[in-house]
Amino acid sequence: MEQTRNAVGTATMDTGDPGPARPRPFRRGRLRWLGLALLGQLLCLSQAGQALAADAGAAPGRGADVKAALASPATALLSPSGGRLEVEERLAPVAAGPDAGRTLRFAIPADAANLQLSVPGQTVVRWSSSPVALAESGALARAREALLAERGQLAARLVTVKTAIALWQAQPENAGPQDMVQRTKLLEEAMPDLVLRQEALEKRINLLQQRIERLPAGVELGQLVSVTLQKPVPGGEKVAVRYSYTWPLCGWEAVYDFNARPEEGSGGSIDVRLMADVWQYSGIDWRGTRVTLATRGGGPREPAPLPEWVVDSQPRPQPRAVPMMLNARGAKLSAEGAADAVPAAAGVTADTASVYASWTLAEAGLPEGRSRLQIAADAWKAPLQWLARPSRGDSRVWLLAKYTLPGTSAWPEGAAEYSVDGQSVGSGVFRPRGGEATLYFGADPRVSVRTFDDARKKGESGIIKTSKTWTWAWTYTVSNGHARPVTVRLERPAPVIVDEGVTVTYKDEPPAQKNEQEHMLFWNVEVPGNGKASVKHSVTISSPEKLPLFPDVP
Repeated sequence: MEQTRNAVGTATMDTGDPGPARPRPFRRGRLRWLGLALLGQLLCLSQAGQALAADAGAAPGRGADVKAALASPATALLSPSGGRLEVEERLAPVAAGPDAGRTLRFAIPADAANLQLSVPGQTVVRWSSSPVALAESGALARAREALLAERGQLAARLVTVKTAIALWQAQPENAGPQDMVQRTKLLEEAMPDLVLRQEALEKRINLLQQRIERLPAGVELGQLVSVTLQKPVPGGEKVAVRYSYTWPLCGWEAVYDFNARPEEGSGGSIDVRLMADVWQYSGIDWRGTRVTLATRGGGPREPAPLPEWVVDSQPRPQPRAVPMMLNARGAKLSAEGAADAVPAAAGVTADTASVYASWTLAEAGLPEGRSRLQIAADAWKAPLQWLARPSRGDSRVWLLAKYTLPGTSAWPEGAAEYSVDGQSVGSGVFRPRGGEATLYFGADPRVSVRTFDDARKKGESGIIKTSKTWTWAWTYTVSNGHARPVTVRLERPAPVIVDEGVTVTYKDEPPAQKNEQEHMLFWNVEVPGNGKASVKHSVTISSPEKLPLFPDVP
């Protein structure tokens, strides 16, 4: 018998019967044909995906309208709420139009304000502005472009993998039982790898999308300023143009790092670093820009009106002052403390002679985005102190330092990180007040205070019960786990009496000192190394019997 193969991959057998041959499936050939077809479709999808990725990574602006470009400022004076940028350019006049030879054009951000300009040797007749798209070329724009291109490539690969999974899952036509068995076997081999590849690609695309969303947006829309001069510019020449504007998407904030070293010297030392968190989101990198950082006063620009003082038997309600809304960044620096001093770090020129302190950076330029740089450093010789404000549920003793600021430098208000011997204890806001800095470094884990209730009494006095009395008594025991002695300032509130006939008496051991202005009692407790010391404190309040008084203790 002779066996032949026809064009469609079926086998025929010569049985001597002149009738038509009976076809039967040839499974291996059909599966090979199916694999070749699947491979061809995947190759086509791969080529389409590569083209999609190439489009996604193409240079911005390809096939789009021409965009205007911002010019790097020559100088930038930054404050916490924005900056004033000064630009110097040489521009050629527009060659076409009714004002050809007399019109100069340049771009500024859309939200720029207070535009001032001059053309030396020329008289400016007028200027106007119109919206324009801006070209982004800064560090953030380049990072965003790279991430978008990578996301496009991964998205194309993901489409290819999903299509391959769909092709494998599709049921072929005219497949016999043995074909399905072979297909199922091949499917079990191919599908796990495809699913794993799909999951990995989807995870990478999701992470890329998160990175793209966290990149701050640059300036995409601007103003195209057209300046008309009184006389035309000679052909082919460029003229110098100087212009400045204020812009809110740039600025700086003070950031401090305080590190207490309790064992340094005789009383301890504090390492201080003043850094500047600087930002600009112009869409370009500022090149050759002379950057100056300046403090700025917080609060409104002008005082509130002087209130009216009316003495009347029936007082009239006074209108409440309307609070001024401040820029969130601008409100973080206060004028108070801006005239107190800071030694500049290397590469920074400090100026504290004017109203607002300023620091000019030695290195020109500023990349797009946020940058942090050190502008001052110092070591404060400030002995550490311990403070306790005990209550029934609070046994902590706080570590702090006070430093008198010199009057020749500026320490602006700003965010701060606090640490002790390099160990972080928290963050907060540094606010110098009245030429003095008070720094808290959290609770000292080796010093504590326990509160014991010795008495809590209520009674009446006098033969005919003319008065009532309340008495509270406590013992405060301070424990010191340091090898050296420490002095703990223990503070308690003093009762504020407003009713006539009410009296307060104290019985303390040792006697308390008083701060009448802050209504405070305090003791400076000397605690020996690895030892304890105690303070006894008793308060008695007396009031007339007829007075409805119900005192409580904080």
